[in-house]
Amino acid sequence: MKNKIREFIFRRYNISFSQGGGDDIQLNKLLKVNTPGVYLDIGCWHPVKASNTYFFYLRGWKGICIDPNPDLKDTYNFFRPKDKFINCAIGAHESIMSYYKLNDNFSAMNTLNYDFIEKHNLKNEIKSVIDVPVYNLKNILDKNIIEGDRLDFFDIDVEGFDIEVLKSNDWVKYRPKIILVESNLSFQNDINSEIVNYLEAVDYRLVAKSVINGNLGNLFLLDNKQ
Repeated sequence: MKNKIREFIFRRYNISFSQGGGDDIQLNKLLKVNTPGVYLDIGCWHPVKASNTYFFYLRGWKGICIDPNPDLKDTYNFFRPKDKFINCAIGAHESIMSYYKLNDNFSAMNTLNYDFIEKHNLKNEIKSVIDVPVYNLKNILDKNIIEGDRLDFFDIDVEGFDIEVLKSNDWVKYRPKIILVESNLSFQNDINSEIVNYLEAVDYRLVAKSVINGNLGNLFLLDNKQ
């Protein structure tokens, strides 16, 4: 009952849940739609905290949420039971990868990238290393997007694996109107980054970057075909 009341209040007052505050509200303005569509949240982490997609869940969007941390499944089942949570990593080829879990099971620093662990001096914080499956994004969408679905946006936060995720999509078949990708580069470097260059090659354009902390923020890219 408490959860239902909380959801009603969150819907009523257009509260933002994004990490920097307001990314989800801005995304909603850019979408310019009156009916719920579909979002894909890759590296979704917590279902409510610092989420760019919970705002849309509350308003009836269909969500496909993907994260390699198996501990998140029960949390998503509780807070977002209507969303599809898939416990995996995303890459061009199906395989198995090592996932480094820190002492806090829900740490935002849990990662597939050991270089990230070393860069942030987290080796002593590793609690366990588990194997997680890697699936192709196109195949996941083939299984979860049905005729009539309107694919509104991708939200991608995968700590350095962004290009691998993007390259595993079929850009002819699955074209969201907007793509959000987290970046910690300066905006000047973002403009000519590998991510932006790749998305420009598949006919998206960079329109903005939000500010979370310092250079950290979300890139907003729009589909030139919509």
